[in-house]
Amino acid sequence: MKYFIVAIFSLVFSNFSLAQKKEINWLKKEIIDLNIDTAGNLTNNPKALKDIIGDAEIVLLGEQSHGDGTVFKTKGQLIRFLHDQMNFDVLVFESSLYLAEKSFQNSLVSNNPIRDLRGSTYPHWSWTNEVQPLIQYINTSSKSENPLIVSGMDYQEISKIDRNDFPVELYLTLKKLNIGFIDQNEQNDYFTFYSYLAAYLNNLPKDIQETDLLTLSNKFIKTSQRFLSQLENQSSSDIDLLKQVLKNKVAVTPVLISRKYTDNNFSMNTRDSIMADNIIWLKEKRYPGKKIIVWAASRHIARNYHTASEKSTGDYLFEKYNGKMYSIAFMTNYGNWGTIGMKKDKVIPPAKENTLENLFSKTGKQNFFLNIRNLNKSSWLLTEQVARPFGYMEESKVWPHYFDGIIFNNEMVKTTIVQ
Repeated sequence: MKYFIVAIFSLVFSNFSLAQKKEINWLKKEIIDLNIDTAGNLTNNPKALKDIIGDAEIVLLGEQSHGDGTVFKTKGQLIRFLHDQMNFDVLVFESSLYLAEKSFQNSLVSNNPIRDLRGSTYPHWSWTNEVQPLIQYINTSSKSENPLIVSGMDYQEISKIDRNDFPVELYLTLKKLNIGFIDQNEQNDYFTFYSYLAAYLNNLPKDIQETDLLTLSNKFIKTSQRFLSQLENQSSSDIDLLKQVLKNKVAVTPVLISRKYTDNNFSMNTRDSIMADNIIWLKEKRYPGKKIIVWAASRHIARNYHTASEKSTGDYLFEKYNGKMYSIAFMTNYGNWGTIGMKKDKVIPPAKENTLENLFSKTGKQNFFLNIRNLNKSSWLLTEQVARPFGYMEESKVWPHYFDGIIFNNEMVKTTIVQ
């Protein structure tokens, strides 16, 4: 009996090793080497990468966490490739739409454009050493005939530009167009509630009642809707941005109120639906004819990950653009990650034997790109595989149902702050 068990174990192990060897050989034929630590080209096979991305008009770039230094470097070089060689014109961060647009505009006339570009998105990206080559590239390109435009896709206020400049610009624009508040009380209530909204309702007076806040929020929504109606036939670059941002605020207001008091109607996909709507607006109206790169967490760009009622940004975009978009997840074998605000980095243990990352590491390649779109129906990748593209947590999924491509970094290094 003992020898029989040993024989069975040996046979199973032999079959597993044979299957893995076939998978590794397949990978070696399909992967595209990436040179992320050199000053040269991203890849020695640019044609293959271009052919895979093809005629996509939106490329979505994910990340496992917001502290992945190696991913940031890789994204930076891929973005340069997409801009230089594939005519992608707009880089959209998972950050405030208004802030990114205004910061980029300011950088074009600023004495310190790098400062303005760093201020266009969250510091956990823009103030890392790993992103500085990209920021320098954006600045240089802005002086050319083919600038790489910076924008955002989020409604969340993260700076004084959002909290202070937006309401001032809105007020002055309305006044210039002779669109006014009904009276001083309406104006006071409107901007009082906006100050609460801009702080995610974390700055409420201690004695404010739920009914009072609901009354203020309803007034804010109705007044905003009136302004949007009156602005409908007005159009300029600045006015169009104000209208889109104001629509975001109207959409998110009841959700934040609900989350504050009852949570009954709070929808986890409200933010994703707003971000998708903003990307579509950028693509169709603000920058028509231009191709877009999106920088976001992998959870936002994945499709089919959530339940039918909880869609991601990737789901919304896939419904509209389908084959015209290409989404890329990042996977890592081992290392560490950490944002510039963390006191201590987090260790990423080596991927386990039964995972995609471990299999990828056995190709002997440090960094590569793998297309998982339009695979042969018999492909082993169309069966469940364990991987950890979301926060380094293992999950078993049929990954081509979630992403179109994978970028593998064998070793992850945490982000470092600009000194």
